[in-house]
Amino acid sequence: MEKLNLQELKQMIGEHFQSPLLESPELLDEKSILKNKHPFKAVFMFGPAGAGKGYILKNVLTGPNAANTKSLLADFATANPDDRIEEVFPMFGVSTKFANAAEGDDAELEMLQQKSRLILQNASRAHTSNLLSIANPMIFDTTGEGVGKMVGRIKQLTKIGYEVAVMIINVPTQASVERDAQRNRTVGASRTAEISKKFEQEVVALKKYHSSLAGVSGVTMLVDEPFNNIFDLSTGALLTKPTAITPDMLPDELNPEKNPEAAANEKAKMDQANQRLQQWVNTPVSNSNGVTLLKGMRTLVKASGGKLGQNMNDLVVAMASAEFSSIPEVAAGAKVLSDLGGVTMVMKKKKGGGQKVAAAPGGEQPAMQRAVRGKKKTGDDTLRGLTQNESLNYPDLVDLIREMIK
Repeated sequence: MEKLNLQELKQMIGEHFQSPLLESPELLDEKSILKNKHPFKAVFMFGPAGAGKGYILKNVLTGPNAANTKSLLADFATANPDDRIEEVFPMFGVSTKFANAAEGDDAELEMLQQKSRLILQNASRAHTSNLLSIANPMIFDTTGEGVGKMVGRIKQLTKIGYEVAVMIINVPTQASVERDAQRNRTVGASRTAEISKKFEQEVVALKKYHSSLAGVSGVTMLVDEPFNNIFDLSTGALLTKPTAITPDMLPDELNPEKNPEAAANEKAKMDQANQRLQQWVNTPVSNSNGVTLLKGMRTLVKASGGKLGQNMNDLVVAMASAEFSSIPEVAAGAKVLSDLGGVTMVMKKKKGGGQKVAAAPGGEQPAMQRAVRGKKKTGDDTLRGLTQNESLNYPDLVDLIREMIK
């Protein structure tokens, strides 16, 4: 196996994830906040390996009418950094089957794979942050056994204006292990079983997502009970693909030999999820921060002739202009970012020490020029008209969102 050069991998991943959003007018037009059908919307799909999250997203969780399959979530970008492993690892001759030294595998290979995975995750997080900064609708596809971490991420997203829908899917541990083993990318039997058992305890048995997110504004649970992806919903028979679900894997309440209503119960859950999803997707964002940011961004796009407003940060940049800072919607949007902590949380020092101070009103033109698409280096552009005396520039905004979704 060719030795993995982590520095080379970092550079390649950086190029792979480099977002053209700030350079490409064509892509900007596609991502325009004026054309965004579902701004500030995010779906979290939780389930262990082999639960069928991707399949359900594409083929089952479609809304009440099958004809709507591609229309409901077609504009949503999927964030799953582990998918990139299948693209990147083979370029370096590295196996996508993760080694486990505890089971006798190559310890050096395990270290290289885990370090490389971390690089990919960091790069993916930055890319996701860019998409969030333009209010792009998102799908987060992850195992979700770490409930506390995911609940924190969901709550942070609601703070930056997003409304979140949560779908929980489960399969028996034995099926999860068998299906993981069949993949090109696998984390190994012991790790897969560990994740699945933790998921079944924390998420399925204790329903910690339901209890932790109950009453959180801006969060919609698509199912009242975790959906068990074990039946062919069209026939009611136990699934035979990608691996067979057998009665001996199931507790009595899910075993059709013991409970004739088991398949109907799971179909009712999916019907519930589809109905709630359609209503959630088609209802405009009502999160107060999302509404304010959206109004500000769209108003700024129109007021600037399309030069500003596609990105949340543009609201801050616009405050350096007397013309735009006097627009109530723009000022309100900038205030939201300030109140989120963007100005204080990412506060930076001047070279040589000391805090940056607000620029004089006369410095607004260079700031505006640098904010034009393709020239997004806002440098020391400042946020005027707010209480803080510190500027929030584009890299700062991305860093802020990255920290919030870490």
